[in-house]
Amino acid sequence: MTCVRTLRHALLALSLVAIACGDDDSGMMVADVGPGADAGTDTGETMDAGNDAGPPMACEPTMAACEDEQIIELGLFEEPTDGVVTNEDTGAHWRTHVDATGGGFMTSEAFLYARFTDTGLEKVDLDDVSAFESADWDIAFRRFVIRLNSGVSGPSCVTAARTAPATEFDTLAELPEGLSFRTEAYYTDPDCEIVPDGSGLGSPGVALASYWNYASCVQMTGNVYVLELADGRHVKLQVLSYYSEDVQAACNETGSLPDGPSGSGNVNIVWAFL
Repeated sequence: MTCVRTLRHALLALSLVAIACGDDDSGMMVADVGPGADAGTDTGETMDAGNDAGPPMACEPTMAACEDEQIIELGLFEEPTDGVVTNEDTGAHWRTHVDATGGGFMTSEAFLYARFTDTGLEKVDLDDVSAFESADWDIAFRRFVIRLNSGVSGPSCVTAARTAPATEFDTLAELPEGLSFRTEAYYTDPDCEIVPDGSGLGSPGVALASYWNYASCVQMTGNVYVLELADGRHVKLQVLSYYSEDVQAACNETGSLPDGPSGSGNVNIVWAFL
């Protein structure tokens, strides 16, 4: 185990050198245009450092595969992000803003790790390397990539299923029948080759990848998902935006971004326990 961790840390150091100058938002990247803006407009309690253990797991923990490959190819980091999570309780569901800017469109920070609780989505203070061995988180955000804690992504068993295309978030009140839940399998076993999401951008094919489409900006599909957590509870979830609200509306309508700052990486979701 010590040898594996030493190798992992050495590979992480190499990845940090390779992307050390990737904090310049002035460049262009096909998938991810514009620097991260201020952290949204939602009001409510900021959840920033949830360190207490969550509910007991209803599954046996497993070892995440392909850690070294992910550290290099996904650009992972050994320091937690400073990003925060802000929740608004609407009475019927939670509206949550996640600072998933990751240091800018050329990412220089770790994913933001979080868990679903009765008092909102709570940040878990983890770095990318530690998260491979932690069952304390349910979901992780960085730029447009949203990972779940299962399969190659982590040791837990959080899975996701996309509901029928006509599903309305507000009217979904119970677990639909016939859902097919996915674990995270964005690397092949045993070859550890990345499984892309089909966008042509090289991003990993995570279980929630279909929340967005890409023309020349990240458009929302409106898909509604059900997540099954490690403790057996279910969460309905929909991603509302990746950019600031007005920019997201323009992107959804025209397939391109208007001039000016985009607020990319400021992810807004709605969710509730079923």
